[in-house]
Amino acid sequence: MSSTRGGDQLPLPLPFTRRQEVEQITRRTGSVVSRVVQGLLRWALRLVLPLVCAAAALRAFPYEATVQGVPFEVRGTLLSRPGLSADTTLGSWEFPEVSGVPFGVHISPVDVDVLQLTKLAGGDLPGFVERLQADFTAQLPRIATWLIAELLLGLVAGLLIAAAINMSVRYLRGRSRRPHELRYRSLQAAGAAAVTVAVAGYGLLSYNPNWVRDSQLTGTLAAAQLFPSELNAYYSQSNKALDVLGSVVGIQAALQAQIEDDQTPETALQIMTISDMHLSANYPLVARYADNYDVDLIINTGDESAFGTRQELTPAYLEAIAALTDIAPMLWVAGNHDSPATAEVMRAVPGVTVLGTKVATEDGYAVTAGVVDAYGLTVAGLSDPRVYGGPGRYGADAADVVEPLQREAVREALGVLEDEEIPAGEEIVLDGAPADDEVLLWGGDRDPADGAVAAGDGAVAAGDGALVGDDPLLGDGAAVLDGIDAETGESADGLETIDVFAVHEPVAAEELREVLPGRIRQTVSGHVHAQNDSSEVQDEDGAIDLVEGSTGAGGLDNIVRGTDRPPIEFSIVSVATDCQFTRVIRFSIESTQPALVAPPTADSPRDFGDDVTASTVYFRPQDIDPDRLCSTGLGISDERPWPLPE
Repeated sequence: MSSTRGGDQLPLPLPFTRRQEVEQITRRTGSVVSRVVQGLLRWALRLVLPLVCAAAALRAFPYEATVQGVPFEVRGTLLSRPGLSADTTLGSWEFPEVSGVPFGVHISPVDVDVLQLTKLAGGDLPGFVERLQADFTAQLPRIATWLIAELLLGLVAGLLIAAAINMSVRYLRGRSRRPHELRYRSLQAAGAAAVTVAVAGYGLLSYNPNWVRDSQLTGTLAAAQLFPSELNAYYSQSNKALDVLGSVVGIQAALQAQIEDDQTPETALQIMTISDMHLSANYPLVARYADNYDVDLIINTGDESAFGTRQELTPAYLEAIAALTDIAPMLWVAGNHDSPATAEVMRAVPGVTVLGTKVATEDGYAVTAGVVDAYGLTVAGLSDPRVYGGPGRYGADAADVVEPLQREAVREALGVLEDEEIPAGEEIVLDGAPADDEVLLWGGDRDPADGAVAAGDGAVAAGDGALVGDDPLLGDGAAVLDGIDAETGESADGLETIDVFAVHEPVAAEELREVLPGRIRQTVSGHVHAQNDSSEVQDEDGAIDLVEGSTGAGGLDNIVRGTDRPPIEFSIVSVATDCQFTRVIRFSIESTQPALVAPPTADSPRDFGDDVTASTVYFRPQDIDPDRLCSTGLGISDERPWPLPE
């Protein structure tokens, strides 16, 4: 018999209402979130405070040294501005790719007496640079010890501050002191030490022994690269600032020369890449650059006009182009703002060679590729199939329309089916070649005796792509495609490997590399009005991809679109006598005015220099024929179609 006394009654679980269930879930969730947030804040405090203290210590206590009578400060940075740099009031010389750890070392002179520096340098700048390097190198162990000690002391101070804050919060909240507090803090310190060692180990593993191959100049130091003749004249003025400018620029030039002597062979020719002029009046400026750098060839990836009409290319504009081509010949491809009429006008400019064709069709435009042999290099080009304001997809800007059109144009120009590629060593037949004169294209290396194949009634494919026969386009016994002559077995250095392929759209360049894997050494494009990053210039396989910025600073295109003006950008590629691409210098000049950027004057040199950046990237050698020769004495051939017409 059950008892009815209250003390004996067990509480029965009553069902929760929906509201009570929601409140209970909310409380539990809030409790979990609160614990997670508190844990994150504690660990953030433990991580951020040591880093902040280390960065503050590096900044507050620089190493002070005197090198060849010149006082210097050496500062370290953490998280911001990684790499190595030499800073002056005239600009900086930066090497950002030293290691994967975001740690930097920056050297700057302190209160330099300009006349003293000039006297120290004297007329023997290379000798002064050698003494400067030797003296500074001797102090490197002390500098490294100082910076590492600062870093470690900063980390320790940050950990102590974090621990003090944590203990103070516990005290203010009325919590008792935890047992084994000292052991707990010791474990935290050991963990921090392990992380520090791991980061240092990563720094050693990610150390880039070729860090000198990627550098950047800013300020007047960069301007000196553009206008050496004007700055030399500027030095002649009776001004102390000019003395130090001349000395610092001379020292930098001597250091650069040492890097080049160690890293690069003799230069045979210089190639300037420009793009997207958009009717801007910058050709006189480009001509000045080309003259100062002894440029031998200019590659222009198009967008000369704004709307593609003949009338836009005025006589004065064309005269400016002709003045440039008096210095160096130009290879040009049409961009998406260039119509067939624009290409026709450019073809008539003295010194300009238009690569390929661009013609109107019933529904849009068709393009073909062209090629020349320039100073020992094979340079090909393919125009953009679009025209600004053109019909349908040929006038589109949307990426989902433009990219398929670009890839289609590349494949149609090369006679390649969708999703097909032409790797070295493969044989293809151009679709539609007449049966009595069929042409076979070969890739890779084949022995002429083993690879000779009859191709119709007149043409013979002889190994490694050499084509001989009575084809009227080739001439009797002509050889193409970097092939092997059927009779001599010698390399013809034609089109099997393209040294430089110029297009307007980066998407087209990407498609070319996919269709012709391993057969294009360098692609050059533009269109996006911004240079690609230095880390993207050369891939792991050695292939080079230059995306040029707008040398015309957007020109009229930005006025029409109402967008901000991009900087004036162009590049200069050095080619060695063995046809290796050795380095590229990429210039960027901030341009806020639509007028021509003027060289520095005696009154305002730094107004110009502060807007200039010059980045240098040294290329890794590519796998090419060791017997190749590049020289301006080899000249430039007439433009011809590529590949052979069907």
